[in-house]
Amino acid sequence: MKKKVLAALLCCGMVMTGLAGCGGSSGGGENTQTGNTESTAAAEESESTQEVAPDSASAQESADRPTVSFVFTKGGFEGCPENDAILQKLEEASNVTLDHIAPPSANYAEQVNIILSGDKSELPDLVKLAPAMFNDLYDYVDQGALMDMTELVKQCPNILENVPQDALDRCSVDGKLYAIPVFCSPNRYNVVIRQDWLDNLGLEVPETLEDYHEVLRAFTFDDPDGNGKDDTYGMTGLSMETFDFIYGAYGAMAPIPSYNATNTYWYLDNGELKPQVTNPKVKEALETISAWYKEGLIDPEFVTCTTDDDLNNKAMKNQFGISYHWWTWEPKIEAQLQEVDPNISFSRIAPPVGENGESGIRGVGMINGCVVMLQGAEDPEACMRLLDWMYSEEGMMTTYTGVEGIHWEQKDDGTYVTLPQFDEDASWIQWYSAFEAEWPLLQVETPLVQSRRDSFNWATISNDGDGLITQAEIEYGADLQAFAMESYTNFITGKTSLDEWDKFVEEWNKRGGKQWTEEINVEYKDKRG
Repeated sequence: MKKKVLAALLCCGMVMTGLAGCGGSSGGGENTQTGNTESTAAAEESESTQEVAPDSASAQESADRPTVSFVFTKGGFEGCPENDAILQKLEEASNVTLDHIAPPSANYAEQVNIILSGDKSELPDLVKLAPAMFNDLYDYVDQGALMDMTELVKQCPNILENVPQDALDRCSVDGKLYAIPVFCSPNRYNVVIRQDWLDNLGLEVPETLEDYHEVLRAFTFDDPDGNGKDDTYGMTGLSMETFDFIYGAYGAMAPIPSYNATNTYWYLDNGELKPQVTNPKVKEALETISAWYKEGLIDPEFVTCTTDDDLNNKAMKNQFGISYHWWTWEPKIEAQLQEVDPNISFSRIAPPVGENGESGIRGVGMINGCVVMLQGAEDPEACMRLLDWMYSEEGMMTTYTGVEGIHWEQKDDGTYVTLPQFDEDASWIQWYSAFEAEWPLLQVETPLVQSRRDSFNWATISNDGDGLITQAEIEYGADLQAFAMESYTNFITGKTSLDEWDKFVEEWNKRGGKQWTEEINVEYKDKRG
């Protein structure tokens, strides 16, 4: 429905208004305010000590810049103060005025749909499609809703240098480029543990799956926080993402949606792609997970814990000892917890090793969403100039760690260190980061960087079918994901016995899974030539 609405709006908008003047005021228009009221309130309260008053010449230069309206949200970060130094740097360096429309990250896809269903004369120029929306790209292309970037990108040296050709190819249809990918390396997750709880109970860092079991039991039943209450669980997380590292101990990977994975994972077996969702090793992992759930080691609310706010609330209440999440989560929540109790500490630890010596965490796909340009974009060259700057070394440094001389500096020995203003602005410092930026994350000594570095230490289990899109997935994928989600939840909680596993596999294949498997193998063999 969303795709049809967008196509209809574009057609109607071009007939009625030619989509002229899609932009808004600098730094965010009404849509930004409406879509992000909490961030706006925070911005109004900010003292914005880095604000720079423009002189008349720079004000005139700003007024002469083309406006680019861009829908994207950096999850996990708050909105920024008005007229902040990062925005000023971004606009000056890319020679655009940014109308940043930032819907809430919790229901981003839904809010994007609302924005695209709004005033036909104010459709945005650029829209970031989150990972869950990536397949929409192909429908939008079919409907003629997107700008062909094939020639435009040739004037973007930073994109061409920093984005692998394979990633660009995945955003192409019939040889034409219709999106700029958010390129992503596979190592993005960490298993995190309450180190202070380990110390309180005199326990060692767990290594094997059995070690994990014993620590989870102690965290659940041995009063690890010392408050004399039975109010803790061994582990929790964001819905099915919670159990990734347990699947990894069996050489498999959770096959259903998580924080950064929306498509079924596939694995190679004798040259054939098979779905992880029906992998016999997954059944073995589910037997362990369901047994731990029955023991009471797993937070029973894991299914309804679906946002960072949900997980943060549980952390603030000392409700769990082990979790697993995107690398940015743990350093930020640890800092918040230490403001209340400085003795609280987390450690990032290796995922458990299973009986057969297997271990691993989720290896995320090469593309973590993409940015598309709508057909009615008023100034395509300005749009591309902005995107190319964001993929430049300066753009990556600025959108991830702020402005040189204000938020960070480079020492004589070549190292990069943050300045006091970085800490002042840490809650929103990445607000303008529409792409993943590996280089500054590994260079600058920020409070987050060691978590990012540690994530490279763990083996990953990646999707061997990454980037292969089939008609069967488009037709049946959403239903199959919902069916798998419900079935796995029932297996874990004991509502359905794992004796029903074969029946589940049969039903999954019957609902379109068999056709999907056949089609993706054709795609895989074609790709290999």
